[in-house]
Amino acid sequence: MTPQSRSRPLPRITIVTPALGDDQYLEATLRSVIYQDYPNLEFIVIEDGASGERRRVLENYRSHFCWQSCAPGTELCAALNMAFANASGDILDWLEPGEMFHVNAVAVIGGVFAALPDVEWITGRPFNFSPSGMPIGIKHLERWSRIRFLAGGNKYIHRETTFWRQRLWERAGGALATTYGAAGEFDLFIRFFRHARLYSVESLIGGYRAHPGNHSADGSHRRYNQICDEIADRELAGVSGAYAAKLFRRLTRIVAHIPKVRSWWHKYALQGIYRCPGADWHSRIVMRGDEWVFEKPNIAGSTAQTRARYAHFGGEAQP
Repeated sequence: MTPQSRSRPLPRITIVTPALGDDQYLEATLRSVIYQDYPNLEFIVIEDGASGERRRVLENYRSHFCWQSCAPGTELCAALNMAFANASGDILDWLEPGEMFHVNAVAVIGGVFAALPDVEWITGRPFNFSPSGMPIGIKHLERWSRIRFLAGGNKYIHRETTFWRQRLWERAGGALATTYGAAGEFDLFIRFFRHARLYSVESLIGGYRAHPGNHSADGSHRRYNQICDEIADRELAGVSGAYAAKLFRRLTRIVAHIPKVRSWWHKYALQGIYRCPGADWHSRIVMRGDEWVFEKPNIAGSTAQTRARYAHFGGEAQP
């Protein structure tokens, strides 16, 4: 139970798991959702009936989720659209087989959205599990800005730790694009950024597991990155101004063909977009005592020159 649940009603949260591919890690994902101690959770599993083993696993837990079927061969984003069309939650997310929530993750999400009603989407601290499910990697918690995101500093918003309000989903079109494959989530986040700020939450919510069968392990991440870059290029081209961000993307494409420069560029320039203070840095959401609150970014120590430089990306001061 979250501290906020004593004074504010907790929102209904819908989690969707698309059970369409490898069955090896499905049960661990199911259990990480089912054993969340959250009183207002809707859990939808959509599967295509292509695997007898998968159905056996699902039968063991079927009293804990809404079971939805789709035709064999249904593409990931199309299946998710079918499931979200039946979702009743105020807060949405999906968790793919192999990904897992931490203990009390959903309580954190409910507490944050209950405490901060104007916040429309959030993301927690990125975390990685080994192929065997061991917790092995905790990563830097970025501050997100639309223009810096479009500039290409970091295209990897960890979706397994990212949640959004249903009203934002509707304003952004109410569906995932089905033409981009796995990069459909990137396109969705691009559309979210048009309407709302993304806030980082200082909490462990979920984690990503690299394993055979997902694009981080089978080499298809190169195609994924290419599609993401094409989407970002189109979006940035439609933004007035933001000349520094547009120039930065062009330079990134140029240095990609120069191996010695490319490694330096990725290590310093790309990370610098996110790590250097600027007027467009959003507040993080942290727990103070028993309350989720905004923690203001500390940019007082940055020089006026540095603040001005990153202001050219097109950002504006944010609370």
